[in-house]
Amino acid sequence: MKKFEFSKFNGQGNDFVIIDGTANKISFSEDQIKNICDRHFGIGADGLIIVRKSEKADFFMDYYNKDGSVAGMCGNGIRCMTAFIYEKGLSSNNRLCIETLAGKRDIKMEIKDGIPGSITVDMGRPIFKTDDIPVNIDSPEVFGYRLSTEVGDFDINCVSAGNPHCVIFIDKDEDLQDIPVDKWGPVIERNIIFPEKTNVEFLKIRDENQLDMRVWERGVGETLACGTGACASGVCSIKLGKIKSPTVKVNARGGVLYVSWKTPDGTIFLEGTVQHSFDGVYYF
Repeated sequence: MKKFEFSKFNGQGNDFVIIDGTANKISFSEDQIKNICDRHFGIGADGLIIVRKSEKADFFMDYYNKDGSVAGMCGNGIRCMTAFIYEKGLSSNNRLCIETLAGKRDIKMEIKDGIPGSITVDMGRPIFKTDDIPVNIDSPEVFGYRLSTEVGDFDINCVSAGNPHCVIFIDKDEDLQDIPVDKWGPVIERNIIFPEKTNVEFLKIRDENQLDMRVWERGVGETLACGTGACASGVCSIKLGKIKSPTVKVNARGGVLYVSWKTPDGTIFLEGTVQHSFDGVYYF
């Protein structure tokens, strides 16, 4: 029997198992990752993060969805990883550069009385080019595209924030909590126009600087929050003129995130707190 030490962190309820892989070579099969993230037979999490050394940055984020699939970027995950690095003494710096499969990300962390507070990530520039998201439709960008599915028709807006996102605005008279995310989400995620599948956000604009969001994450299911999903939601809302402020308060089911996108050619900043839930040892 093997074992490893881990920490459990969450950002607005979006939770992760985090492992220090800087000193020892550690890897898992797809089935092992599924078992680790299983909420009944394992630790339980939306994703698994292995902190590794990097030749290009301070650290590398080796990230897996709960179904064992690899993801290029995770906004809440990278914020939780930053707090883990500080609390475990892997670095004493409050500014880090972390390499991901979607590129390098710069992070700033507030420290008060030795405890990580708000953590802000430069998430890079949003990608609107259809082929680069990717989406298989004949259009340079995807805004207001009518997608017909077996569960209904949806006006979709697509962007990449390090991974593909499909943003859907619901009618102002609809209740976001009544939306059947578990029915609509998987159908849209696996639609043929998304060759790498997609994350799906359902939004309701609250006022000129805040919105409510529910998320169906690719390879995970509905989660209480999603960092890249918040970024995609904020950027689409600003670009379409539904939000006037360059800083958007995103109300996810598990808490609040702040997204800033100040210029059309600028980078996105994601800000929020994280929570260190517990540490443990897992046998497998």
